[in-house]
Amino acid sequence: MGVAQIREELHQFINNADERILNLMYGMMKADIKKDEALEESIARGLEQSKKGEVREHAAVIAEIRARYKS
Repeated sequence: MGVAQIREELHQFINNADERILNLMYGMMKADIKKDEALEESIARGLEQSKKGEVREHAAVIAEIRARYKS
């Protein structure tokens, strides 16, 4: 099934959906958009920290995590 066909079928589902289904679909889409925005903000923050030299070597981070959670 192609993208155009999927969109058309989704439009048909939405046009015929009851309020409960519409609210579920709306919530799902909003959550996905917020997740993408949070990811973009996190990446931008990381890039800014990198530009400022606020970085740590991978090996140091792994060693710290292992020490923290060692049983």
